[in-house]
Parts: sequence; structure tokens; C-alpha cells
Amino acid sequence: MRIYSNDEISVIWRPEKCIHARECVKGLPAVFNKDRSPWVNMQGASSEEIIEVVGRCPSGALTCKRRSEDELEGEDMGASEVHGTAQIKTAKNGPLLVEGDVALLDSGGNVLAGEGTYALCRCGGSKKKPFCDGTHLQIGFDDSK
Repeated sequence: MRIYSNDEISVIWRPEKCIHARECVKGLPAVFNKDRSPWVNMQGASSEEIIEVVGRCPSGALTCKRRSEDELEGEDMGASEVHGTAQIKTAKNGPLLVEGDVALLDSGGNVLAGEGTYALCRCGGSKKKPFCDGTHLQIGFDDSK
């Protein structure tokens, strides 16, 4: 997990959840730039603009929290969640997007993922199955075939 902050918010990036949909890069290239280090520039846009673009992250790899003086607090303001229910959506030519309060268990009953948003591989090429790692983009996965 990596945290990038300005005076108002912190953006939390969980690279293990990232499916490289590039919603962040396309939405605010002045803030999110994969060719820069660090790749997140919190001074590149207003906090409201950053929150809006982070909310487009389909995998939940990016979330936001309001900042307090001492620590991060409050609810994640990232990808939308459905409270009280869970949904699984199919991303065109991409993963299954799981949203809401639902646990993913392995064959031994151990929790692999809990509440929130996560992406499950559908192309079969991910190196971190059952989770998506963005391989579908590299191999040209086409869900219409």
C-alpha cells in the first residue's frame, strides 16, 4: 500500500488490486502519470477533482480518505460500494468486478478478500489468480468469443 497526501485528502493505492484500467491516468494525467516517480502528484488538481477520478477506479486499487491532523480517518471515498448487498459486474474484455460486503474464500475457508471492491481474473492469464493483474490488456482478451 502506498499513500499520497495533500492538506485535505490522502489517496491510497493498493497495487495488488490494480487491474491497469487506466481510469486514473486518462481522467487526471496531471495527477496520475505512470512515467513519473512518484506516479501520483497530489498538487496536480483540486482535491474534489482527485476524489471524482479516484471514484472511477473499477478495482478499488485507488481510494481516498479525508485527512485529520494525526491520521487517516473516515470512510473510503473511492470506488462506489453497494451497502447491504453485493454485486458482480462484468467489465468489457476484462475482469469480474466484485462490489459490496462479500468475502472471497479459498478452498480451505481462508479469506482472500473481504468487503470493498476487487477484481477477479476472467481471461485465465493473471499471475495472481484468482485476482486480476491486468494481463487481459496484454493478451487482447475478447469476451465476445
